[in-house]
Amino acid sequence: MNSETRNCQNCKKDFVIEPDDFSFYEKMKVPPPTFCPECRMIRRFNYRNEAHLFRKPDASSGKEVFSTYSSKANVKVYENKYWHGTEWDPISYGKDYDFSRPFFDQFRELLSNVPLLARSVQNLVDSDYCNEASETKNSYLCFNIDYLENCAYIRKMNYVKNSFDSYEGVSNELCYEVVMVDKSYRTFFSMDCESCVDVWFSRGLRGCTNCFGCVNLTKKSNYFFNQPFTKEEYDKKVEEYNLGSYNQISELKKFAIDFWLKFPLKYNHTLRTLDSNGERVYDSKNVKNSYSVRESENLRYCQDIQRKTANSYDYSVWGESADNIYECMVCGRGCYNLKFCFNCWDEVKNLEYCTYCLGCSDCFGCVSLSKKQYCVFNKQYTKEEYFTLREKIISHMNEMPYIDSKGRVYRYGEFFPFDMSPLTYNQSIAQDFFPLSENEAKNMGYLWEILDSKEYNITIDSKDLQDNILDIADDLTKEVLKCCDCGKAYRIIPIELQYYKRIGLPIPRMCQNCRFTERFKLVNPPKLWHRHCMNQGCQNEFETSYAPDRPEIVYCEKCYQQEVN
Repeated sequence: MNSETRNCQNCKKDFVIEPDDFSFYEKMKVPPPTFCPECRMIRRFNYRNEAHLFRKPDASSGKEVFSTYSSKANVKVYENKYWHGTEWDPISYGKDYDFSRPFFDQFRELLSNVPLLARSVQNLVDSDYCNEASETKNSYLCFNIDYLENCAYIRKMNYVKNSFDSYEGVSNELCYEVVMVDKSYRTFFSMDCESCVDVWFSRGLRGCTNCFGCVNLTKKSNYFFNQPFTKEEYDKKVEEYNLGSYNQISELKKFAIDFWLKFPLKYNHTLRTLDSNGERVYDSKNVKNSYSVRESENLRYCQDIQRKTANSYDYSVWGESADNIYECMVCGRGCYNLKFCFNCWDEVKNLEYCTYCLGCSDCFGCVSLSKKQYCVFNKQYTKEEYFTLREKIISHMNEMPYIDSKGRVYRYGEFFPFDMSPLTYNQSIAQDFFPLSENEAKNMGYLWEILDSKEYNITIDSKDLQDNILDIADDLTKEVLKCCDCGKAYRIIPIELQYYKRIGLPIPRMCQNCRFTERFKLVNPPKLWHRHCMNQGCQNEFETSYAPDRPEIVYCEKCYQQEVN
């Protein structure tokens, strides 16, 4: 089969479907997509809220609980213990399929009636303000995390202790303001580092200790802005800086980032991969056009996939022993043969157009079921009845498609429409990676909601804080600070202040949201551009997540390795 160029019905740009893609669609028994890979990804991202916590009445008790969904969202929620319990039966919401109406119209009604899980959390201790989290203790405002202890303002990290204000990584301790850092201890204001100890303001280090302001080093110690020193000389150099001073740290951050730009970067962040491309792909094989993937193989157009995931396309978030997945969001832990699902987990298989289904198999268009089989719209059928009805529904979806306000046509084979998400665009991770203004989002037919923020009586303007951590009193935790960037209120919580004093770091002057925004600027988007190696005389070309207008010097693999070695 030859490659085909098609036009995306969302962005109206051309995209190519290659022979291997057609083979995958044939294996999965789905039609080729009508949205381009990027628009498919954004559509899935629109169903994932990672860092917004809302208060919403529990549909059973009426009590306000923390929720993934806002009070204005047209869905009901149960708090976790009740939702997982046996006091209610989601099968009681079952309904017959109506062949006079489009499938998605009917599913929208079911989604609004069957209660959803308020927050996706498991085994949290003293960590009420976390979401998309499990096995976490004494942590605050951490999202998309597992196995954290004594942390705050962490996103997308696992197995981390006593760390703050960080994005993406595993197995870290006593780290602060790091991005894409793994297996490190006492690493600060750094990115793209692995197996490092006592590292400051550095980028691209592997197995380094006692390094300050360094770039692209491997197994080095006592380096200061890429220059080697003895241990005594290095310590003396570091002592020249007052690292407890906010003004000193601010100057060092700016200087370090400018210093980083003098050194070439490899065109992608990948380690120990075979026959793969994309961004942040680690320990994987045959992973193409994907982003943030670990220990997986045979994937394409996937994002944020972890541990032993295989043979899947257009799959976002989670994984963990998943196989044969297509167009799914937040599904994982032993799932097999899932199509067009979101938020389904724990040994689920053969599901289509389902959400919040646990331990289920052979279900179509179901919501909040647990350990069920052969169900359609939450109604139980025999095996024979199920497969007969499934075929009829698929034919009906093609004959009577759902058409949204922008004329986008949804037949069988498309993920859920933008306008069916219980989230608005600006509540979802789509806004993180592909930010839009309110008008831009509405012009695209995406939902939007003004995010309410609670008003607090500010007691201290952060600009008026003492410069050095040594001069900060313990009662600062009782104050309400004003962010020097957005002007909104924020607090310094007790474990955070203890950490700053233990390490000797200054109090941040921005709120946690503005700090995340600054940190996230260091993260490349899940998008690839075709570029040439910037090393003079090299003719190599590649796909890279560094946009052509970025200031970094971007090298191919060969030139980069020659430079750093």
